[in-house]
Amino acid sequence: MKPIFVGDYKQLFIDDLLIDYSENVFIRINPPLKTGPVLFANKPWEGHRIGAYGTVLDDNGIYKIWYDSIDNDGNIFHCYAVSRDGIHWEKPSLGLVEYKGNRSNNILPLPPCGTVFIDPVAPREQRYKYVTFGHGHKGYLKKYGVTIWWSSDGLKWNQCKEYALPLNPDTQNQAFWDDRIKKYVAYLRAWNPLRCIARVEVKDILKPWPYNPRPDKSYDIPDKFPTLTTELPIVFKYDEYDPENSDHYNPCVIKYPYARDVYFMFPSAYLHFPEPPIGRYRNDGRLEIQLATSRDGIHWNRLNRETYIRLGRDDELDSGQIYMLVGMIRRGNEIWMYYSGYNYTHGAYSVEKMRYKGAIFRVVQRLDGFTSLDSGYKIGRITTKPLIFKGNKLMLNADTSATGWIKVEIQDEDGRPFKEYSLDACDTIHSNSVFIRVSWNNRHDLSKLQNQPIRLHFTMRNTKLYSFQFI
Repeated sequence: MKPIFVGDYKQLFIDDLLIDYSENVFIRINPPLKTGPVLFANKPWEGHRIGAYGTVLDDNGIYKIWYDSIDNDGNIFHCYAVSRDGIHWEKPSLGLVEYKGNRSNNILPLPPCGTVFIDPVAPREQRYKYVTFGHGHKGYLKKYGVTIWWSSDGLKWNQCKEYALPLNPDTQNQAFWDDRIKKYVAYLRAWNPLRCIARVEVKDILKPWPYNPRPDKSYDIPDKFPTLTTELPIVFKYDEYDPENSDHYNPCVIKYPYARDVYFMFPSAYLHFPEPPIGRYRNDGRLEIQLATSRDGIHWNRLNRETYIRLGRDDELDSGQIYMLVGMIRRGNEIWMYYSGYNYTHGAYSVEKMRYKGAIFRVVQRLDGFTSLDSGYKIGRITTKPLIFKGNKLMLNADTSATGWIKVEIQDEDGRPFKEYSLDACDTIHSNSVFIRVSWNNRHDLSKLQNQPIRLHFTMRNTKLYSFQFI
């Protein structure tokens, strides 16, 4: 078996890639802590509702949200808010867009339904990028299609003259620079035949993207481009294990910043209600947020399919449908994320009758804690495949609570324990910390084992193991 090079990179248990043998352990999805709403619809240009799509970014210690809003006339806008603590948000007066004769608002000169990202390889004047399909506010785009915008400050924007795609992928689409493959990757809504997610990678995001035209469609620029179906590879969709009347609404893919090869997707799973006359509304149903994991952003693992963020109670603001915003904020040993939520179902809304609906909510996740390798009261064991590491210490992110414990044995490539790093020599760990240093008879130096194949053998009881790392 060829050894896996893990170097000094953090290793998360998002699949069984590193596991050679396991007993009485399983990978679990860990829902985050809901902390409630932090941003409400309270401006005239938010008169119908706030959201549903948006982006949250930590920009050198200043937290920024770009989000959609809809006014009482049905116009959709893209807006901006800032925060110093991620909890209290300000909607600044930007003076960039006139709304009913007044420029004192936080509306951006952008079409809505898109995603912002900070481009680490772009010139300073193009540091921010925005990907959208051009839907919504009157006047920005006369025709539909995927467009790219760029900005030096995230406020004043310039539109790329060429369409990225002559296609109309509805809902929130996104792109980002993938430092693993040194390319831009985009995830887009597709229909095949129900809602699913397509992917494309490009070297230059400002030039037209490659796609495979369908022979039965014309891609000359009409007033409205055809929807995306099979022109790009589909990388995520419903399958036979999902409810028959369900699909997935938006991609919300995030390359995890604190590991080399970890990607998370937070799609909203849409359970459809029957159409009229059986059902009350057209295109109606509930949406919850799920979780999928990947090592390359192409092949996705849905694990046990437990819901990541559940709908709120029937009397709460997020009881009908919820959508994750793209992006993460790290606060100490926590990851903060945000989602938009509504107390009505997808089709049960009225611009004319409903006022100031929805909110943006905050959730808190343990660092690396999206999934974990869990054991119960019955002792669990795992042995990794051969690994090659760099460093001289082994650190764990784990939770043993009160009645649990974990021990680690280091073995050679053939599974024979090194005597001084055996299970008997390991100091038993009782801890709940994201930084636990493993020791053997009070010694922790592993420098003599680096750059040679070794295996880690974990033995644990009533423990959640989130990640490990050699440093």
